[in-house]
Amino acid sequence: MPEDDQVFQATMAAVKRHFDAEEFEQALPLVTQAYKAKPEHPLVVRSYIFTLVNVSQWDNVLKACKKHEDIEDLDFEHAYSLYRLNRFKEALDVLDLRKSKDPEEIARRSRLEAQIQYRLSSYDSCADVYGQLHKDDPEDNGLLVNAVAAHVAGEQSRKAMALVSKNKEALESSYELCFNAACALIDEGRLKEAEAHLARAKELCTEELVEAEDAAEADAGLLEDHEELAAIRVQQACVLQRFGKEDDAKELYDKVLRQKPTQGHEIDVTVLAVACNNVVALRSEGKSLFDSLKRINVASKESLEHKLTRRQMVDIACNKILLLLQAQKLDVAKKDLEKLRQSYPDHPRVALVQAAIAHREKKNKVCEEVLQTYLASRPDDAQVLLPLAQLYTQQHRHEAAVEALAKLPLGSRTQPTTVEAIVSLHNRQKKPDKAVACLREAIQYWSKNEEDSDTLGQVLRIAARVAMQIKDRGFAAEVYQSFLENIDGSDYEALCGLVQALSVTDPERGREYAERLQVPSFDHLDPEELEAQAIPKVGAMFSQRRRDRDEEADGAATKPKKKRKRKTRYPKGFDPANPGPPPDPERWLPKRERSEFKKKMRKKDKHLLRGPQGAITTEDFRKQGPSTAQVEVSKDATGPSRRSGRKNKGK
Repeated sequence: MPEDDQVFQATMAAVKRHFDAEEFEQALPLVTQAYKAKPEHPLVVRSYIFTLVNVSQWDNVLKACKKHEDIEDLDFEHAYSLYRLNRFKEALDVLDLRKSKDPEEIARRSRLEAQIQYRLSSYDSCADVYGQLHKDDPEDNGLLVNAVAAHVAGEQSRKAMALVSKNKEALESSYELCFNAACALIDEGRLKEAEAHLARAKELCTEELVEAEDAAEADAGLLEDHEELAAIRVQQACVLQRFGKEDDAKELYDKVLRQKPTQGHEIDVTVLAVACNNVVALRSEGKSLFDSLKRINVASKESLEHKLTRRQMVDIACNKILLLLQAQKLDVAKKDLEKLRQSYPDHPRVALVQAAIAHREKKNKVCEEVLQTYLASRPDDAQVLLPLAQLYTQQHRHEAAVEALAKLPLGSRTQPTTVEAIVSLHNRQKKPDKAVACLREAIQYWSKNEEDSDTLGQVLRIAARVAMQIKDRGFAAEVYQSFLENIDGSDYEALCGLVQALSVTDPERGREYAERLQVPSFDHLDPEELEAQAIPKVGAMFSQRRRDRDEEADGAATKPKKKRKRKTRYPKGFDPANPGPPPDPERWLPKRERSEFKKKMRKKDKHLLRGPQGAITTEDFRKQGPSTAQVEVSKDATGPSRRSGRKNKGK
């Protein structure tokens, strides 16, 4: 055997040993040497590409695949390298180029195709592929997890929950499925159920980590900061934020953002981006914008473009533009808006941000035109109709606002908050009949959905309050009766309201319901004894209360009052260590009363400022000598007068 062949075989044997031990970094120089020796050998080419894939050298993988296009079964590696290089459409073309008949190869290509569709924001196609793969292999829960994630990313929360309900057994074994189900429940507004699913997901994840990690690490409590739990914490903070518990939510967000990577564990950048974005939304009014702008810039890096979903990218970009508006950076906000319009031209949030910029510039006409232009192609989009109705309400155009809200889909139009807004607008127009019709429509819609009894209860409470305000006793009786029959038959307030309404419209039925009221028994009281007693004075009752308060105050006065230690407050920029020169003691006096003020001239000297040069006052003239007013001037005075030698000069 030639020496070159012996060297080649020894090299390939060493490569195989590294492959078995999964030591791909050590195998790379050996397999590269073998590839240079025999670049056309099919086994060497496959080994070379396999090694490059495992060391993530995607450019070299792509070059090798293009160079050896004639070798079969390299299409998957070729497409996968394009996928990792974010060239998704080219990757799909490569997968469609050749069709394989091997079932395992078909399944492998289908998974890659589903991932490519996810990155291309084709979430419905991605979910369909994963759903079909799960039907072929129902034991693989990872396929189910990805299908639910695709539905959630595509804002199809109902489809996601329908898929979860068919596979409830998997919820007890997969924390990823519990997490995705919680995300779908958050989108539907079912926050309590989402909170329970997230708690269960955290338990399952912790159990898996305890099994996978060392016992010492688990005992030390290091698993609490594991990167797998970071995503669950961020979603828990999101639920708290929706509940209005902003302080608790901020504490969780900050805990995730301050977490440092330990022992190779690093939090996923998408989780950090979502946390940064949500923290910005928690910023209180009047707080400095510097920190928020810094965080939103981290969340909107271009490197995250292919890692975040379409919904996440749009939300973060819109929040950044709105933050720039608050910071009075209109030019930068408009540039970012233009980039967003190029990437997502038909998204409703883009139209909303554009309208927000016009509204900030006090161009209400332009703002209305932007929203109307978008609604021309999508007339029932709730995300745009609601802001348009709000704009009309600000302009006191209540009829136009009602017309905009009437275009909402039935499911959105009958939401409790929307119903309350429509009813309020009808009442402002003094149209109670239309308000009642709107409430009847909402009650009828939610009565058919037996699962949403909480929403029906909210609508009925709104209807009862409105019915009593407009004094429609008949409608009030219907509402209270529906509440007692469908929501809570033991509600005392609803029963009292029903009796009160029926006392006007149907007294006989009112008596029947009044019998259900549990009036307290007064049998233990003697009526003759009560009549014999003196009528209590109202003033005596108040005086007794006053005496009780005085006694409590006297008891509190005996206790020594604790002096509160208040921190000394200094003026802005004042350093108590270097106070500098003392302030001017006359700084609070008016200027005219200060010692350094230069007094103005007195009234008796005001004539010195008038007349020609050299003029003096009459009083000063009289002091110098006797008056010559009575002396006659000689008519024979010789000599020219002072003005005789002057020439008349024009101006």
